[in-house]
Amino acid sequence: MSYPNHPQGGPAGAPPNMAASFNAMLQRSVQDPPPPESVSEAPGSQPQAIGYGGVYNATPPPQTPNALGGARASGPQQILPIDLPPQAFLTSAMLLDMVDKKVDVLLRDEKEFIGILRSYDQFANLVLTECYERIAARNPEASPDSHTPKWVACDVRCPGVMTIRGENVTICATVDLDQEDIPRGLKFVPETEVRALAAAQKNEKKIVDDRKAKALKKAGIEPGFGMQA
Repeated sequence: MSYPNHPQGGPAGAPPNMAASFNAMLQRSVQDPPPPESVSEAPGSQPQAIGYGGVYNATPPPQTPNALGGARASGPQQILPIDLPPQAFLTSAMLLDMVDKKVDVLLRDEKEFIGILRSYDQFANLVLTECYERIAARNPEASPDSHTPKWVACDVRCPGVMTIRGENVTICATVDLDQEDIPRGLKFVPETEVRALAAAQKNEKKIVDDRKAKALKKAGIEPGFGMQA
């Protein structure tokens, strides 16, 4: 039984030249692939990816700084003003202008030393030469209405080199060389007189501090610095 409209050369549903098409495909697979065509690019343009399209050829988004600070701005950042040196922001470097000058140093225990500052370190430990200790006491003869100096003092020479611990320093300032011989409100007297007045006034202060400390402790308050419980 024959069908006039049925194609010849193969089983039902197969194309007529299937063997020839299969042989041609085998021959193309064993041949070397042709070289890729050269594409001329405009100067300054980014090269395009070969063999990919769509999102692979898209322009990357611009890089924006991270809101959390992950990205850094380009260029050096100015931290300090131009007219100020970096040493101005260090505590001990404030003594730089006082080196080789006469200074007056007041300690936490109310002792006072005057000398030439020769050196210091990062902890503000001071080294003084030609140093002397100034012992002062209140003048018992002074009154609010009189022009009598309120303080009496004497200078005791400190031999050698004087080293002062930085944590004990309360005030360190330069001395005015034009007015150091005639200090205002100060009268120089013999050392024995000043030491006697200073010792008596120190004992009086200790008695007053003891009374204050006992009153504060009785009220449930811890006495502060300089008060003996």
